[in-house]
This record gives sequence, structure tokens and C-alpha cells, in this order.
Amino acid sequence: MQSFIKKYSIFLMLYIIFQPVLDAVTGTMMRFNINITFGVLIRMIVMAITVFYILLFLILNRDNKHGFRIMGYFVVLAIVSVINLVINYKTKTLFVPSLEITTLAKSLYYPIMLLGYFYAFEELAEDRIINRFFPKVVFIAVNIISIIMIVAHFTNTSFSSYSYYKLGESGWFFAANELSAIVSISFPIMIWYALKKINTWSRIYYWLTVVVAIYSALLIGTKGSLLAIIFGICMAILATAIQFFQNGGQRKFKAGIAAMLVITLGGIFAAYPAMAVSRTAELHSDMIKYKKKQAKTKKGITKDQKKYVETNKTVSYLFSGRTVYFENAAHNFSKATPAQKAFGMGYATNFKKVKQAKLVEMDYVDIFFQFGFIGTIVYLAPLAYCLIYLIGAFLRKFKYMWSFKWAMLVASVAVGFGMALMTGHVIEAPSVSIYFVTILSYAMLNARIFLRTGEDPYTIDVEE
Repeated sequence: MQSFIKKYSIFLMLYIIFQPVLDAVTGTMMRFNINITFGVLIRMIVMAITVFYILLFLILNRDNKHGFRIMGYFVVLAIVSVINLVINYKTKTLFVPSLEITTLAKSLYYPIMLLGYFYAFEELAEDRIINRFFPKVVFIAVNIISIIMIVAHFTNTSFSSYSYYKLGESGWFFAANELSAIVSISFPIMIWYALKKINTWSRIYYWLTVVVAIYSALLIGTKGSLLAIIFGICMAILATAIQFFQNGGQRKFKAGIAAMLVITLGGIFAAYPAMAVSRTAELHSDMIKYKKKQAKTKKGITKDQKKYVETNKTVSYLFSGRTVYFENAAHNFSKATPAQKAFGMGYATNFKKVKQAKLVEMDYVDIFFQFGFIGTIVYLAPLAYCLIYLIGAFLRKFKYMWSFKWAMLVASVAVGFGMALMTGHVIEAPSVSIYFVTILSYAMLNARIFLRTGEDPYTIDVEE
């Protein structure tokens, strides 16, 4: 059994590398109107095996108190989920079992995989196997995404990120928002790995892969990926500057690293006018002007379009119309039964036709409407615990938080939590949450060791 624990822990590390392949295959299948969601099927199988892995780990660990708490949480989560389904089956105008169950299964992916990866890291950290896999696997995964994006771009086989504008590209990946979130969350980890590997200028080729990743990410044309890349590079510049003054050695080399980062950031700003994201900002303004003009004609505009054009222009651009979906969902929730308000309204609140089912696409908001007051507290408890724990570790060990490892982990976790609000498709999207929970688990393991021993776990880092 201990052998299975070790092997499956290694599998979970390597599993990250295959994520872009799963998504590209799924995207290709959807291009040919094959409705079997290959990626979801594989991920659900892995999730089921991970449940067994967690139970086995708890049994072999023999920490009864800890195991009881973990199992107790998942029992409560399962009860809340069943209550949610039963209430909505009896209450909703249109209850579609396939949609409700699939959405619930995707929702359960994050808490299961978060705990699974934390135990995997704990297992692999003991003999430093972890250094051979993380963050190297994330680095490789992002490089695979970059290659797919560039091949799709030059062969003219990409999906459009914004089909109505014919702008932006998502390569062979079907969902541009999910792709954007993946790249955004993973990018700081890629920077960390590259900067740790560049110990001499002869290894500058590691940074060239980062530049290629930036180029492929900017092809997507989403605001989120652009802002996340800028934030990641700025955090790296800040970390380099602090290291320059904290450590007396290698000052010339650190100054060179800082110059490389600043040049990269300058290149992004110089290229901005030619980016798809720049054009979408212009088209957004043009669309609002057109809708306002159309509203004065006999044909007029719909109620949702009217809400959209009346929203603050900057807010409507940043949230891409999500405020309208929020108002509609909030209206449905206000009319919900007390039971639904407590345990949620399931997928997309209440709708009369499947085509009318719309998510707000802001994770925390969608989770609240899906699970209600009680369900949301239970569902988000692990994330809330991790966030509070990491903020505490950051504040208590502030002066040690400026190594590339800590600075980029902080950046990645911050981007993950931020994008869950701004663009959605993070917590409840298995293709994205796998990256988020991996990085979150790794940060939690490091913080836990740091706070427990008082020493930064330098042995858990990029392998030299």
C-alpha cells in the first residue's frame, strides 16, 4: 500500500504535464462536433482514484484526529451536495439531471484534488523527489500550451477567442477564458523556474521560453492574461530589487536579471497597440455607442442590452457583461424558496429553457447562487483556510518572502484568487483548478514547514 502511495504521488505530479494534451484533444473533438467531453471523463476518473488515495493516506498516516476532521468535512460536503440536488429537483422550473450532476461533479474536483496534491507533496518532500517534478511540470505544461498556440496560429487552425469580433486566438483549446486563467495562474511559476535556472548567462534560453509563453498568451486577447503577465513580471522585478539590497553577492548578475525583466515588461507595453486585447477595448466602446444609438430607433434593444449599456463603461469592460448576468441571477435568487437560499439553486439558478441558462462567470458569485448560504460556507472552507493561513505566513515571515520561490508563489496564488472573481473559470473548472490547487498545495506545504520549524524549507525548491 505504501508503494501505491508513492507511485500515485508521482503520477499526480506528472499528471499536470498531460493537462494541455487533454484540453487540446477535447477542443479538437468539439471542433468536429463530437460531444463526448474527453477531458472531463479522464479528470473524473482521476478524481475518483484520488478519493481512494486520500483515504489510504489517512489510514496509513494513523493520525486519527486529523483524519477524522478531513473525513468529517467531506461527509458534510456530500450531505450538502445531496440536499442541494434534492431541493432543486423538487423546486426548479426545469431540472436537467445531466447539467446539475455534471456541474456538481466539476465543483467537487477542487477540494478533492487540493487535499490529494497536499498529501502528494508531503509524501514526495521527504526524500526530495518533489524537486524533480515541481515546478518543472508546470513549466513544461505551459511550454506545451505555447507550442500548441503557436502551431495553431501559423497553420491558421485556431479557435477565435471572441467569435463575434473574430479577434484573439485560443489555439486548439475550446474555451479562451479557461485557457487565459491557466496561463495567468501558471505564469509566475514559469518565471520562478526560469530565473532559478539562469545561474549564468549561457542559460538565457530558459528566458526565451518565457518570452514565447508571453507571446502565445497575448495571442489569446483576454484582459486577464495581459494583467496577470504584467503583475507576474512586476513581482519578479520587485523580488530582484529586494534581493539586490538584501544580499551582498552577485549584485552585477542581479542587476542584469532586473534589466532583462524590465526590457521584457517594456516590450509588452510597446506591443500593446498591436495586440488583440487592445482592439477588443476599442470595439467595446464602439459597441456601446452603437447600442445607445440603436436604442433610439424603433427596433430598440433588449432589456439585458439596456442594462449593459447603462453600466459604467470601465466596469462593463472589465467584467464583460457579467454585471447583467449577476442582476438576473440575483433576481432569481431573491424569489427562491428558503431551502434554496440556504442550500443553493444549483446550475444557473432558475431557467425555463436550457438556452436561457447563464452563469455569471464570477466564481464566488456562481458558487453562492449554486450552493446558497450554508453550502457556500462549507464549499469554500478549504480555500478560506488556505488563504488565511498563507496571509498569516506572509505577514509573519515578510522579510523572507522575496526569494523567487516565495514571491512567485504569492503572485500565482493572488492571481488565482483574483481571477476567480474577475473572469471566473478557476475554482469550478477542473481544467483550471488543477493548476490552482497544485500551486496552492505547494505554497501551503512550504508555509506549514516554515511556521512549524522557523526555517524556510530551502530543500523544497527548483532542483539545481
